[in-house]
Amino acid sequence: MRLAFICEDDKGLDSEVSSRFGRAPYLVIVNSNGKDVENVKVLENPGAKARSGAAIKVVQKLINERAEVAVAGAFGPNALAALDEMKIRHFELSGISVREALRKLKL
Repeated sequence: MRLAFICEDDKGLDSEVSSRFGRAPYLVIVNSNGKDVENVKVLENPGAKARSGAAIKVVQKLINERAEVAVAGAFGPNALAALDEMKIRHFELSGISVREALRKLKL
């Protein structure tokens, strides 16, 4: 499963999951089979500095990265609509590391 964590910093699995979806600075993309984590990739969030449409820019990046799940502290209505339309599951978690979030999600 391919998961995307919207994060505050660039520390791989130790990155902190952000309370913001569209404007957080980084995305941490992780492949997980439920037990093991494979291929951790940190990317700059294309919505972080966007004048408008930040959430849609992030969703488009998630589509390009083939993410099946998005994790952030909060999702706005535009983000939720786009994620639902693209069938990307979403979970609200923040203030913890990607590593901790993976344990809590148990996907």
